[in-house]
Amino acid sequence: MAVQDGMSITMMPPFPARKATYDMQTLKDPKQDLFNLYPEAPLCRNCNACTEACPQKIDVREGVWKAVFGDFKSVSEMFMDCVMCGMCTPVCIADIAPNLVALYVSRAQGAHFTEKPLGLDARIKEIQDGRFDDEWATILKMTEKELADHCATVK
Repeated sequence: MAVQDGMSITMMPPFPARKATYDMQTLKDPKQDLFNLYPEAPLCRNCNACTEACPQKIDVREGVWKAVFGDFKSVSEMFMDCVMCGMCTPVCIADIAPNLVALYVSRAQGAHFTEKPLGLDARIKEIQDGRFDDEWATILKMTEKELADHCATVK
């Protein structure tokens, strides 16, 4: 929304949330690792301030609790519209960064609990072996018009 006469604007002072560092592929038990990486997550006091602060209207409080109880799939779906603005973090009285918890959970869901599409490993190997290098080089040399024409004929 554009600023209009009569509006009151408040700027939130930026402050860094504690972001855990992890290598998703090396985690052995992602649901348990949530508590190692974000030990404050189960301390949620259900005040709902995070949900009230969310400009995307995500039920952030419920997402944190679902993460704590291991329902990673639901959390991933709930936070699909999260833009990582961090508005939920400064209002949290338990010092949780709910957006970062949700980001970890979504990554873990994709890496550890979602089946890969059939043929994905074979396609990745083809890419690594350079099967598509010539086609890619051709596309990169195209002008915008040539690319648009090419895309129109591929449909």
